[in-house]
Amino acid sequence: MAQHEEDRLHTHIWKALQFILPDDAVAWSTENRQMGPREGMRRKARGCVPGVPDMEIHHKGRSFFIEIKTPKGTVSKIQKDMHQRLKRAGHAVAVCRSLEDVLFFLESHGVPLKGMVMA
Repeated sequence: MAQHEEDRLHTHIWKALQFILPDDAVAWSTENRQMGPREGMRRKARGCVPGVPDMEIHHKGRSFFIEIKTPKGTVSKIQKDMHQRLKRAGHAVAVCRSLEDVLFFLESHGVPLKGMVMA
């Protein structure tokens, strides 16, 4: 049930970003869902790394990484470790629990949004 709630939140955020990100931004989501040991081995062999945040946004030479969690969702140790590695590499990383969190994160890092979202 919690996974479906996170999926709905992720979809909501993604749809809003399609309208509100500047035209010169590039964004995508990363699917890191567990699909069993066989698929895990295949992904690892192809260079997939656990703990990578859910969304990436690239704008004017800067990268922003967003981990999406529900209000009650927890960040795993693997995710925390990856977030620290990304920060040490000079990237901005945030755990966001709502669309408002995402917009605040982007605005606080100087990403010019095309508009605002009405609740």
